[in-house]
Order: sequence, then C-alpha cells, then structure tokens
Amino acid sequence: MQYDAPAHSPAAQIRLGENRLSRVPATFSPRAARLTGMLFPWLWVPFGLLLVLAAPRTVFPANDSFYHVQEINPHVFVWVAEDILNQEGDPQFNRAGNAGFIITQDGVVVVNTTNSPFNARALLYEIRKRTDQPVRYVINTSASPDVMLGNEAFADFSPVILSTPQAAEQMRNYRNEFPARLDRDWKFAASMRGIHPLPPTQTFDKDTTLDLGGQQIKLINLGDNNSPGDAAVYLPQSKVVFLGNVFENDYIPRIGSANLKQWIETLQKVVSWNCTVYVPGHGLPSGPVQVQRFQQFLEWLSGQVRLGIQKGKSLRQIQNELVPFQSVHWHAPELEGEAVTAVYRLLTRQDNQASSSAETPSP
Repeated sequence: MQYDAPAHSPAAQIRLGENRLSRVPATFSPRAARLTGMLFPWLWVPFGLLLVLAAPRTVFPANDSFYHVQEINPHVFVWVAEDILNQEGDPQFNRAGNAGFIITQDGVVVVNTTNSPFNARALLYEIRKRTDQPVRYVINTSASPDVMLGNEAFADFSPVILSTPQAAEQMRNYRNEFPARLDRDWKFAASMRGIHPLPPTQTFDKDTTLDLGGQQIKLINLGDNNSPGDAAVYLPQSKVVFLGNVFENDYIPRIGSANLKQWIETLQKVVSWNCTVYVPGHGLPSGPVQVQRFQQFLEWLSGQVRLGIQKGKSLRQIQNELVPFQSVHWHAPELEGEAVTAVYRLLTRQDNQASSSAETPSP
C-alpha cells in the first residue's frame, strides 16, 4: 500500500503561522515611538520599510505532519491522524480519530469526521483535491467526540448524517449539556471555542445498505461495545470495514463504561468477516491479525484486573503492579492507568450486581 504525500492544508498553515509571530525588540519603547511619530512623521516611511524587510518571515513546510491519507482500495481513502495532542476540541478527546471517505460518481460518503471541525476541514481539503462531487452522507460509527466533532465542517453540503439510535441519543445529550459545560469549565470553553456539535439527522437500528454510484456501503449496528450503539461501515466490494473505536491499532483505548464482554465477542465476530482491511479508530489500517491482537489485549487486561480483585487487592495495588504495561508498548501510554481503573470499576460493579441478585429472595 502506498501513502499519498501529506497535504499542505490551510488549517495547518494557520496553526503554524500563529506559532511564528515576530516580536518587537524590548528596547523599542511604545512611548518613544509615539513621540518620534509626532515630531518626525516623515521618519516612519523608511523605518517602516526597514521593519518589513528585517522581520522574520513565516515559512510553511512543503507538507503537513499531523496526518496522512492512504488509498486502501480504489476510491476508498483513510485520513490517518498522527499521534498529536490537539489544543482545539474536547480536552478529554484531544487525539483525532481516523476518518475515511469513499468517492463515487454520484457523491462522496464520509466515515467519521475526527475530533474537531479544524481537522475535518483538512479532511474536506483532501476530498476536494480528488473530486468535486458533493458529500452525500456522513456516517458516525459512535458518539465519541474524537470521531464526530467535525460533523459541522460538512454542513454546507446538507448531507444525511447517520448513526445508530443509541449513538444519536448520546450525541444529542452531549449537545444539550454543551452550554452548561461551557459555563462551568473555562478550559473546556477555551478549547471548544467556535465548535458546534452536530448530531445525526437519521439513524439506522438494523443493518442498512446504502447504494451510491454503484458502491454498496453496509451500515452494521454492533451494539454496546466501546460505547453505546457502536457501528461498523462495511464495503463488501472492497472487503474493507471501518470499525471506529471498537478497534484501536497500537493505541491504548479509552474504556470508560464499555461492555467488555460484548466488545471482545464483537472483535471475534468481525475477524470472521475475512476483510482485507480493518480501519481502526486510531492507528494504521491493518489486517485481521492486528484486530485479534487488540482483542487479546482486552482479554489480558480484564484477566489481570480480575485476578487482582480475586486476591483482595485494591485498585491502587493493581495499578502499581500493571502500570506501565510490560506486554504492550503502544501510543497513548498516559491512558494505561485510566484503562485499569475503568476495567476495575466495571468488574466490581458486575460482582456487586451479581451478589445483590443472588441475595434477592424468591417470591
């Protein structure tokens, strides 16, 4: 597989430009400047010209370094984010998720829109480099902000925005809680400035097939895995499947309140589809071996935490034993402690529910 040359996008130019603002020397006094301007206004013409000629110029690199685009099949592309912590977007989801786009003769289908409209505009820039066709559909594989906060960048096309009902509800809740979060959290307000969460316009509960320009695109409701109502986008003609955050390739996942048992079972199921390419939420597109390796990681982590609980160890003791992980050396290592905490809470909650159920007397 070949990588396209990384793009030189306007969004990156803006960021680079902001980091290269030239400064006036400390010896240049504003008071002296005002006085000079009043007494000798004619001096400002050559002096201004000197400043312009001497000022350092903002030099943009030939290529961006925060993403690349890979054509994994004819007319099927993946926008892969580098491991960079973005300053814009939800601070809890500051790594951009991967996105994809499928170009057909009747329009473009976008799969996920990254973690901000700024990155989504870079995605749109890449689409426009390849086609003038309008964006007909935007598909969100989950409600996770790192794959859906860029939806608004495609609003001018008035596309159909699709997700499962569970994910759509989560996104509407996120949008409804948005004003209150802006009011109470100044860091959130600063990083989310200019961002407007845009939830889906339609949902699919059962498996659905889109047929656009001769390209079949199957939308599959995977149920509750990494998050409620995860979905897969499957291209049977290309044997490509976009899995969103259900699959992370060489990245520590955000586990949160996941359904670990179903998540592992789902990974086993999608491997049996015998796809050529599995597109993860983060990391490079890969084959079934990497999906199995991620499944085994979840099994290992769940097993190690379960073993610690059975031995009567506290969360802190289990974290001290497991973190840093010795069996994997993946991106986002700062999430290792969070992953252990999430699994510990999920397992102890299950145990408490099972215990409560067992103690309930029969009628």
